[in-house]
Formats: sequence, structure tokens, C-alpha cells
Amino acid sequence: MEAYLNPLLTQFDFSCLRPQAASLPVPEMTKGKDKEEKGSSVKLPAEPGEYMVILADRKLLELPLESLSILQQEGLNSVSRDFSLQLFYSRHKREERQKVESDNKKETKGGKGNKGKGDQSQAIKVIPANHALPSNTFPVDTRNFRYIVNPHNEGHTGAGGTSLSMRMKEILETHSQHFTNLWEGSEQTPSVSEMEQVLCRCSAFIYLGMEHLMAKIPPAKLAALNLSECHMALLFDRIQNNASILHQSMQKSAGQFALEKPMETALLLSLAGVGCIVLNQWHSSLQQNTHNMAAVLDNILQARQTCGQAVYALRKGNTSEIQQQAITGSCDSKEEDDHHKTPLSPSAFNCILYGLPNLIFT
Repeated sequence: MEAYLNPLLTQFDFSCLRPQAASLPVPEMTKGKDKEEKGSSVKLPAEPGEYMVILADRKLLELPLESLSILQQEGLNSVSRDFSLQLFYSRHKREERQKVESDNKKETKGGKGNKGKGDQSQAIKVIPANHALPSNTFPVDTRNFRYIVNPHNEGHTGAGGTSLSMRMKEILETHSQHFTNLWEGSEQTPSVSEMEQVLCRCSAFIYLGMEHLMAKIPPAKLAALNLSECHMALLFDRIQNNASILHQSMQKSAGQFALEKPMETALLLSLAGVGCIVLNQWHSSLQQNTHNMAAVLDNILQARQTCGQAVYALRKGNTSEIQQQAITGSCDSKEEDDHHKTPLSPSAFNCILYGLPNLIFT
């Protein structure tokens, strides 16, 4: 693939991805602010690196473009893709508009909330105080998250025999301080109407199951939905084993099977209004899917990364703990970096992101 795309890649200037050796002098006022931030208990997301968005045609999007060597530079913080510049622009403008509307509602509620001290104390308890957003990001309400786990309740994650439903409960308990106790989900086979309600009434949702999402809701139904309130869709499916093969319908036409492919699924969700879609390019295993889901949620909720950063961390083999060690600057950081620069397996590039990479949970 590198040789095939080399004539095209040579036409681009990737100098912006190379880390700059010289650093600008830090003003005294900035140093003072840094000291204040270090002493504060508020954990702010890190913002280093560039965000790369790949706009390619259909045939090129079928390739694992994220595995290109030029996209493994240290200057990158996120690599995502989209179908066209127009679609990417419409996603961005929609998020901007919704953010402004949300801010206006908060200001209106704040103006009406000066009636008594009792009302003010209740508002302080509900709204977290440590959710400072980095620049050029759009918020996603963590409390309005939905999930659908293993509709057929099949399969196990390993020799321990832990089901996918139990694994999801463990992950939610781990992040209970991030309002995961308010997440609503379905661990049984949902009907089409239930699926529609879940998708239309959420700010983001996770699908973890044996079958493709399009096997649970007809593409025609999905295309007719208005999912503009759903900012993010995390799909951990495409599990290929005997159980998933048995549940594939033999009565579907070739066109119906084609709509269950990753690119078509991402396009249908995009046309319905979803701003960010994370899904697998090819088939995966139960173990890999549960690992990726746990890692993405940990990076989004615990490390407070954007969706693009969280998915990019999967490819780089970095977890939030490794990133924290790099920030502290341990003595053996160079040895750790050399250790983690081992060649990545194809599974590292299976999980990809379509749409906006700068969504962050609040």
C-alpha cells in the first residue's frame, strides 16, 4: 500500500507533523499560571499534537490508510477520516450551533436561578466543577449515554467465562464517578422500535454485540431517523465465529448485505446526523472488541481525551498510564519509548473513526 500511494503522498507537505526542536520562551505570566494549574486538583486534558482528517474516495477508504508510515509521526495526536469536505463541514457547523444553543440555555437557567440560596446549592451539586474544555472541542453529555450489549447474550471474553454483559457492568462500575450509573442500556434482544428510541434519545451510544448494527435495525429505518442529538456512536461488533454466522439471514439480498459493511454503516449514521462514528474495518474477536471498548472508555472518561485521541491511542499502543509516565519524565522514558515502537499488528488499525475527532465528554 505504501508503494501504491507513494506518487500521491509525495504531492503533500507533511512538514507540520514533524515535532519542532526549538521551543519558544515562556512568559512569566504563563509560568505563574502553570504553577497554579499544577497546584489545582482540576485535571485538564492535554492538547499537544495535530489532528489529521483523511478525505478520500470510496476505493481508498477501503484501505487501512491509518497504517501509513507518514501517519505514525510523533507530531500527530489523532488520525480520522470522512467522506467529503462538505460532510465534515456540516458536522462541524451543526456541533457549533448546538454548542451555542446549549450555552444560551445555561445562561438563561443561570439568570433564573437567583431566586434563593436553596436553588443555587442544588445547581452546584448537579453540575461538575472540573470540566474545563480545551479549545476547539465540542462537549458530549456523559449523563445521556446509552448502550446495547450482546443482544443474543452469546460468547465469552476468555477462559474465565465472563459474558459481555458482565464485562460491560464491570467497566461501568470502574467509571461510576463519571455518571456511568446514569447510563441506560439493553442487555436483551431489543425490538426495532426500542432500537429507534435508544438512538434518538441519547447523546452517544455503544453497541457491543455479535452481529452488525445494521442486522438489528433495517437500513431503511435508520436512514429515516433524525439522530442530530446523537453526537457519537461507538460500534464494537463484526465478531466472526460460529454463533455470528448462524444468525446471518440467508434471505437478504446482496444489496442488503452491502449496507452492513463498515463504510456503508458509517455513511448511513452520518446521513442520519451522527457526528462521530467509531467502528471496525474488518472482523474482530470478542477479546479484542472488549479490550478496545474498555481502552476507549478509559481514555475518554478517565484521561479525558477527545474521541480522536482515544482511538489514536489504540493504534499507538499507548494507554493513559503510559502517557502519564511520559509527562512526568521518568529516567527510563527513552527505554520505554523504544520498547513501544515495536511493529504494530493489523488489529491495531482495525478500529477507525469517521467524522469529528474533537468531541469530548463532559
